[in-house]
Amino acid sequence: MCISSTTTRFASVLGIAVGLATALAFFFATMPGCSLVLDLEECTVDEDCGEFHECDETGLCRETERVYVSSHIVDDTTWTSDTTYVLTDMIMIIPPAELTIEPGTQIRGQPESGLVSRAGAKIIADGTRDEPIVFTSDQPVGQRLAGDWAGLALVGRAPTNRDGFRLRVDSAEHGKPEVGGNDETWNCGTLRYVRVEFGGSEVSVEVDGEMRREKALNGITLAGCGSETTVQYVQSHFSDDDGIVAFGGNVDIRNAVSTRAQNDGFGFDTGWYGTAQYLAVQQDIGGEEAIEVQNLFEDHDADNPMSNAQIYNFTVLGADPNADWQTALYFKRGGRGTLSHGIVQGQPTSGLYIEGAASAQAVEDGELVVQHTLFNDVGPDGDGYFELVDIEVIDDFDWQQVDLLNHGAYEGYEGFLDYQVFMAPEHNNLFGVDPGFQGDPYDYGDPGWIPSPEHTTGSDIPSPPDELGFDPTGVFRGAFRPGETPWTERWTAYPRH
Repeated sequence: MCISSTTTRFASVLGIAVGLATALAFFFATMPGCSLVLDLEECTVDEDCGEFHECDETGLCRETERVYVSSHIVDDTTWTSDTTYVLTDMIMIIPPAELTIEPGTQIRGQPESGLVSRAGAKIIADGTRDEPIVFTSDQPVGQRLAGDWAGLALVGRAPTNRDGFRLRVDSAEHGKPEVGGNDETWNCGTLRYVRVEFGGSEVSVEVDGEMRREKALNGITLAGCGSETTVQYVQSHFSDDDGIVAFGGNVDIRNAVSTRAQNDGFGFDTGWYGTAQYLAVQQDIGGEEAIEVQNLFEDHDADNPMSNAQIYNFTVLGADPNADWQTALYFKRGGRGTLSHGIVQGQPTSGLYIEGAASAQAVEDGELVVQHTLFNDVGPDGDGYFELVDIEVIDDFDWQQVDLLNHGAYEGYEGFLDYQVFMAPEHNNLFGVDPGFQGDPYDYGDPGWIPSPEHTTGSDIPSPPDELGFDPTGVFRGAFRPGETPWTERWTAYPRH
């Protein structure tokens, strides 16, 4: 028998000497009319082998063992870095079980699969900068797309402002996960140095007795998680829905990245009243809002807690300054809070939009503040102001009426109109000033996160309030300290497929 071409990976063969492989190669190569291509993929450390492979004791790369996860997790379980775990369904961690995931572990999701930690269970996913924990698509590299699987969710019993709140994922044995309660300290677990890629798919779920396909999870969903939950150094990449979302609770978020989400980069909803610092967003051409804050309800007297986002040190990079639609900061349905120490770059629609009477009232009451933030290449003229569309193309409307028209508002609209409030000197916002990024801020594969210190530092920028738990050394605009190596180094990634 003649073998014309063979690639030998030794992926599942252990203990075979390199000398034997060399002898086999010589044997086939010397057979008349035959040739052999032999790929041994030599290595010295795991990093030489790429994703989902490791360097074995013979100095050759091999694929890590695959374990298919098809049942809910009901006992304390540990996933180890020498194994690739493949989710085949919507997998739930059932209380009081804890799932511990070792640094460097790889988890792949098949269509409609996801991982949900129900209230009373925990995920302890504590990676490191050099060995992040990676959740990604089970499709081959080069064929992965947003929405290949559903995503990751942590659920707890911290307060929300929605009665009967359940996630839209179902289990025949356990039903839909209940969200929320009265424990402000509720610990959903730990996500540290965790990357979640290509999530946000639709899933099949029963609604009013009928099966439908709906968006149920985001890249990372934090639902009813309290103050003892740890979320730091996390990335959602290429979610087909929002990147990272907090539904209620008061979980604090630090050093979080959302890249190329097909909807919102970050969403804060349903009464979230935690804090966030060092948020980085790179929008996709198909994305919408970068940071969205909403309360779910307009009546700000009826529901507690209120969505009250306290966010310091954020960077928003638009996908393309010539795109049709993108807004950086979006408050609606009673959403309020303080967004401070930010950079907004490349938003063709608007840098800030405030919708609805309740959020508009929050501005008047001093409960919705945007300050110490630089806006550049924002609005149709790129001058950094808050215009929504080019008024010259619609002669019959002034800019405020165009504002309403562009967002489908109605006659008698009671929303916010006076964006010049945020241009007052006391807010210390800058407009049409180049932050001087070291790299290309519109580069999908290598975003230029680091700004120049020229317009992003200065004595007029105060320390973030340490009494609220912020890092008081973040005395600059943006999520990254000018002139230093970005905190995203080594553990984040921006794959196109």
